[in-house]
Amino acid sequence: MHIPLLQTLRVRLTLLVLLVHGICLGILSANMDTAVDRFAVRLTEARIGDMSRLMLASFGQALEAGETRRAIELLDEFREPQSLDYLVLIDEREVVIGARGWDRDAKLPAPDPAGTFMREHLPPTLNMAIQLNRNGIHYGQLRFGVSTDFIEDLTHQTISNLIWLNVGVSALILSMIIGSVFWFGRGLHQVMDAAEDASVHDLPPLLPAEWRGEPAALVNLINRLIGRIRGERQAVAAAADRLKVIADYTFGVEVWINPDGRLAWISESIARLAGYTVNECMDMRDFPAPLATLDERSHVQDRLREALSMRETQDMEFRANRRDGRSFWATFSLRPVFDAEGQFLGLRASIHDSSRLKEDSLVLKKAVFEAQQAQALAQTYVLRAETERSRLSALLSAMRFGVLFVDLNNNVVFHNPAFNTLWLIDDAQNVSGRPIGQVLQVSLNRPPNYDISAHLDLVGRGNEAAGVERLVMNDGRIIHQQLFPVRDEAGALTGHMWVYEDVTQEHYLNERMMFLAERDALTGLYNRHAFQEQLGRMLVDAERANESLAVLYFDLDEFKYVNDTFGHGAGDSLLKLVAREISSQVRRNEVFARLGGDEFAILVPGCNQQEASYLAGRVVAAVQSIPFAVGQQSLRLSSSLGIALYPFHAESAEELVAHADTAMYQAKAAGKSTWRMYKPEQDTSREAVNRLTWNEKIQQALANEGLVLHFQGIYHAEDCSLAHLEALVRMRDPDNPDAIIPPGQFILHAERSGKIVEIDRWVVATVVRMLAQSADLPSIAVNISGRSFDESTFPDFISDLLHTHGVEPSRLMVELTETAAVSDMRDAQRFIEALRATGCTVCLDDFGAGFSSFAYLKHLKAKVLKIDGLFIRDLPRDVDSQIFVNGMARMARDMGKETVAEFVEDAETLRMLVEMGVDMVQGFYLDRPQAAHPALTQPKYHATPKPPAAA
Repeated sequence: MHIPLLQTLRVRLTLLVLLVHGICLGILSANMDTAVDRFAVRLTEARIGDMSRLMLASFGQALEAGETRRAIELLDEFREPQSLDYLVLIDEREVVIGARGWDRDAKLPAPDPAGTFMREHLPPTLNMAIQLNRNGIHYGQLRFGVSTDFIEDLTHQTISNLIWLNVGVSALILSMIIGSVFWFGRGLHQVMDAAEDASVHDLPPLLPAEWRGEPAALVNLINRLIGRIRGERQAVAAAADRLKVIADYTFGVEVWINPDGRLAWISESIARLAGYTVNECMDMRDFPAPLATLDERSHVQDRLREALSMRETQDMEFRANRRDGRSFWATFSLRPVFDAEGQFLGLRASIHDSSRLKEDSLVLKKAVFEAQQAQALAQTYVLRAETERSRLSALLSAMRFGVLFVDLNNNVVFHNPAFNTLWLIDDAQNVSGRPIGQVLQVSLNRPPNYDISAHLDLVGRGNEAAGVERLVMNDGRIIHQQLFPVRDEAGALTGHMWVYEDVTQEHYLNERMMFLAERDALTGLYNRHAFQEQLGRMLVDAERANESLAVLYFDLDEFKYVNDTFGHGAGDSLLKLVAREISSQVRRNEVFARLGGDEFAILVPGCNQQEASYLAGRVVAAVQSIPFAVGQQSLRLSSSLGIALYPFHAESAEELVAHADTAMYQAKAAGKSTWRMYKPEQDTSREAVNRLTWNEKIQQALANEGLVLHFQGIYHAEDCSLAHLEALVRMRDPDNPDAIIPPGQFILHAERSGKIVEIDRWVVATVVRMLAQSADLPSIAVNISGRSFDESTFPDFISDLLHTHGVEPSRLMVELTETAAVSDMRDAQRFIEALRATGCTVCLDDFGAGFSSFAYLKHLKAKVLKIDGLFIRDLPRDVDSQIFVNGMARMARDMGKETVAEFVEDAETLRMLVEMGVDMVQGFYLDRPQAAHPALTQPKYHATPKPPAAA
């Protein structure tokens, strides 16, 4: 029976199947298109999100560290690998600081809002923006364009694969239905059995083609379907292999952590990063916490739990250990993952080795720190330089020297106020920048006939320091001018410095000092040193010319009575009267000198006995005729004079003076107020007996405790507080034990006989014992005579005494007379050095009496200089003494020494000494020598100044 084709079961079932399959295919196609859209959108969002986090971390970290250059370099590193159309980096001020693939001047498109687009509405480029915020600070934004070509390609490929898959599946179903319709019979169960057998295999094998007809066709269709599945599966496997390669060879490690915190998947690149296999990592709990060092492991676990619970993106950095024990810095980035229904699937994570970045960051921080340190140091140097410049400017402004700097073109660079003062240049005039010749030409105080051209020529040649040039200015001042080259650190000449010093006062002071060096400060006569020089010269002339030379030696009778009764002021006045009166009796070629105290001498060249006798008579008569009164009391003066002639009485200067001195004592023995010619046969007369008598008295005093010490205070000039005491030796009168013999009567004899050395030792020993008995006693000064200089063991004697009695050496002060000290400079220097080695303070007494020794003062390391009383007694009325004392005080101060002024007898003298800068004072105005001095029981004793008459 023939059934129309359309009415056959095969056709109807086929049409029904086709209709149903078409409807299903339509529904599937519609759902597939929606799924593909969702897949494309999520894929786009995932990629953009991954890139955003990576770029936020990289660019944000670079900008946070201030590495703008590094941030710009990252533009190239991100654009090519990520296939971005463009990248634009904008700082926090909305200024483009870097662009790749975009014109920096072109306007950027508005960012596309994420999550609001569909695949059919995707533009060719998605315009995105990332706000670069780190730790709550905005560092700028990153604008980039993501090409959507890959989405279209992937979508088309996916749809194509799905269509072909649907077609294949549809064909298979259709074939099976048709086969079931057309092959409802023979072989159907065999085919079903074979299909059932094939269904138990992972990949079905090809069915055997042993059937005929429709079952055979069905078998063929099934075999073709199996082949197609195999092809698709191989394609999927290849795609999976490619994805695996990408995952395994990324720069970091890709990780998937499930919602319960277990590791679900990890790329094999973990072996390259940390040395662990995938299986070893899968067995780890709380991965990646086991990779962290012990001190950071809990921190990593806390952050991982926080990310799982909060389901939010987390970034962390921790110190990790590789399997071999080596450590590295790891950056761990976490992002929550959701399926299409929003079901939380866990965390997608990336692990990167950031050691190099960390090291670079540390190096950068170190460099920044060092740069900050260098900047701070530079600022410190600048501040110091400015401070030093201010100090130098203040110093130069305060200097009394005129200072002038000029450049190589002789233009003024700098000058201090003293320069304007010396040259009388108005301060209102702007001198800086003007030529030096022009400046000096208009100055009001330039020297007469001053050669400015020579001055400038000297500047031109001034590569080395020029010598001192003396200028006498228009106002009479004397200026020393000296040139110095100015060089930079490389030694190149940059200019010159002129120094001008006003030496007017020093000039006149030096002239006065030169005068005083050979003159007696009190009388203006030649002093002992000049006398000895003139005597030596005249002896040489007399010997050469075969002529005679007379020495007239005289002193004033009872002069000590005048000093002791009426004071030193009266004695000084008397000496000046005698000097003035006798000077009128002396001729030009004769030398009249004061040798010290009341002793005078006259040198008369080419003189015979008759002429010498005549001059001696005139001198004695002149002294006797001098009217002298103290207050209401008139005094009658007299003198005793001795004469010695060369070559009749002596052959050397020493003998000539000694014999004249002997002749003077012969005149005193004859009744005083007369003169005598030296007679050798009378040299052992009563004077010699008198000297022997004194020697015996001194010896007895040393043996029988006949010596006593009196003490006089030496006070600070400013407030009259006690500085120290001076020990002065006295002798008890053997004929009257209650009477005291003053030192003037026995010291001279002790020096001539050598007993002075024993007296010096007694004084030192007595003072050291006193200091040992009481630690509260002030320091005490002792006087050492010139004869003790010959005793090389004397310093050792002092040192042994101090050590034996346990006395601090600084409490003992040793005073040496200047005239004795400079008589033999080498011996004096050795003696003083030996004394200083003991720790004692050395004081130079009678300073200025031998003023010619000033040049040698630097060799005598004495700490204290005691100015000779001759300059102090009449200080308020003697201008020469004022100049002299002021010069000595200033010189001592410049040399770091202290000064003591003795013979201070009134308030006016004390005031002037304070103004001159004298450190300490001594004299009757403050106190007199006494055995029971108050300072011996009152260590903080202050003097109560009072006139000598009331003392």
